[in-house]
Amino acid sequence: MADRTQAESGWYGHCIQVLEWFLVYNGIDEERAREIVESAVGGRFGSWIAPDVAVVEAVSSRFARTMIGNR
Repeated sequence: MADRTQAESGWYGHCIQVLEWFLVYNGIDEERAREIVESAVGGRFGSWIAPDVAVVEAVSSRFARTMIGNR
């Protein structure tokens, strides 16, 4: 996502929105989807800054762990 927007203003908001849509599409309640994404992303991305590999790995790992626990 950051690559497509070249890390311009608010790119991370689109990332959050897409993750929430993905979860809702796959049967997760909207409120729970927000909680899952907030837990995974929660302030780790910044405007105008592309995330480094370590941040992307941390967020994706948190997201995956939450999803495994949500089955």
